[in-house]
Amino acid sequence: MAQAIFAAEARKRGLGVQALSAGVYEDLEGMETAREARLICQRRKTPVLQFVSMHVSKVDAPAARRIFVMSHNHIPMLVETLKLSAERIRLLGQFDPQKRGEEIEDPFGQDGPAFERCYERMRDCIVHYLDTTEDFKLRRYDESSSG
Repeated sequence: MAQAIFAAEARKRGLGVQALSAGVYEDLEGMETAREARLICQRRKTPVLQFVSMHVSKVDAPAARRIFVMSHNHIPMLVETLKLSAERIRLLGQFDPQKRGEEIEDPFGQDGPAFERCYERMRDCIVHYLDTTEDFKLRRYDESSSG
């Protein structure tokens, strides 16, 4: 859901960024996106970009400007697996304008309302991040250019 939300919000703002999604646990690779997540994104008119999970080693994470995780325990896993600097990795919950905590609970295995709450929280965090970051200041599409 975070990838879909980030991509939709970036597109609304005219940001020329790519949002990728990957998991830190290899044994979950190839699993289909949770039905509840797809349904909530569909109701919210947020296009789901990825329907099957992939392991983080399969994406170009070293090229990423910012990597977001939902819990603290993901950070050392990414640093070790990808040999990334921890400074590039952030807890998405750190950008929560309502200050509900740094970690965001994964709703996997829970009911629809848990996915709905998670969607809302991630959206709040992503919108706040995009509203306050300087990371993409120079990457906005120039509407007057061709192509």
